[in-house]
Amino acid sequence: MKKFFPLVLFAVLLSSCSMAFLKEEMQINDLIRYKEKIDHTDNPAEVYIIKADLSSKVLSLNGLIVKDIIESTNVNYQFCVVSELQTEKGKIECYIFTKNIRRISYLEKGKTMIDVKGEFNRFFSTLDSYYTKVEIINSSITIVSPESK
Repeated sequence: MKKFFPLVLFAVLLSSCSMAFLKEEMQINDLIRYKEKIDHTDNPAEVYIIKADLSSKVLSLNGLIVKDIIESTNVNYQFCVVSELQTEKGKIECYIFTKNIRRISYLEKGKTMIDVKGEFNRFFSTLDSYYTKVEIINSSITIVSPESK
């Protein structure tokens, strides 16, 4: 029994984390292809399957400039980092949720450049100039601009 304890403990710890390191990584161009598939299908079951496939991947975005830091509308997070990036389809606004409040406190609006890895949560759209908006949860934010901490 004692020799199985470390194995059981490891399995419990592994299952309690988000296991993002086991998920496939994708870039913004992959995300745009998924969005186009969703927009061109009329079958809600197919949309559900596409979104389920998306939720099993980790989105990696590099070189984002912090646009704003707002209070979170997601009940699981305190704050949200807002950023945007330009693609061939148009601007995409990213809502980045992380529990690392200390890292968020180092960010400066309009100055700090960040790299983000996180789990895709959902697309949403509003009546503005953005192609789409993306929610990224369980994010890891890395500050890459030299003038920030």
